Amino acid sequence: MLQDRYRPSALTVAVTGGDVLPSQSEFIPRGVEGIATAAIESARAGASSVHLHARDDDGRPSASPAMFTEIVDAIREQTDVVINVTTGGAPGMKLQDKLVAMQACKPDICTFNLGTMNFESWPDPARWPNVQTDWEREILEGAGSATFINTLAMLRETAAAARDVDATPELEAYDLGHLYMARHLIDEGTLQGPVRVQLVLGVLGGAGSALEDLFTLHERAHRILGNDLADLGVAGLGYPMQFRHAATALGLGMDCRVGIEDSLRVRRDQPVHSNAEMVEVVVDLADLLGRPIATPAELRARLTKWSKS
Repeated sequence: MLQDRYRPSALTVAVTGGDVLPSQSEFIPRGVEGIATAAIESARAGASSVHLHARDDDGRPSASPAMFTEIVDAIREQTDVVINVTTGGAPGMKLQDKLVAMQACKPDICTFNLGTMNFESWPDPARWPNVQTDWEREILEGAGSATFINTLAMLRETAAAARDVDATPELEAYDLGHLYMARHLIDEGTLQGPVRVQLVLGVLGGAGSALEDLFTLHERAHRILGNDLADLGVAGLGYPMQFRHAATALGLGMDCRVGIEDSLRVRRDQPVHSNAEMVEVVVDLADLLGRPIATPAELRARLTKWSKS
């Protein structure tokens, strides 16, 4: 809708993720202090919300509710940034492992993956990074054999868990079929519209990372969900598509996401040193394009809360 192009864009920063490997970069946030500090710095740089995974001090992804709680408490002590917690977790985690963080932290937003898919981060052995731990090596050696499983029963269970803590689901759509799944879940009453949707582009197994893929899914999301679509955002993986998608989203009236979860470079020849660097790039883009970044309060006012009836 035309008027959306003048509404502030919610900028999410995905500070650490569960798929990038710590051997790839010394700057991937890890441990309670490292992840909380990255989120706080990003909030101060202008992010509307922080999307959180947890990692142990050695960088290994964790589902520990105690760790998530410590991270969230530290962030809330120093900022009012919107808290967005993963339910996607990391490779190998079971559904209950993925839900415990949301149940413990009671975030404003939780991610909500819409379907089962191939999700390949390491399809080409010739491009595997040199890793330093056995668990990273196991992930690389298992490339090509894993499936990102989100059955209909699992989606219903995740929605019920989100309802219990009044977290707004952020529906992760990796491809066209996921938008139709969102439509079904709304129609059957599992989800309550209007919904928040994020298009995730560039994962092998989902839609590509071309801008034309964004344009297609942008049009289909509006057509399929109609008045049940409250907010539409995009997360583009890798450099330079992370910033190209962010710039396009700003022009189209969408929300956007950046962060070390999605890219380890801020320029082609420059590794990123902090999430705040990426936030600053998009804040500058928004200023040049005449599209303000939403404050945390503005984003919270847009979140659809569950009906208790």
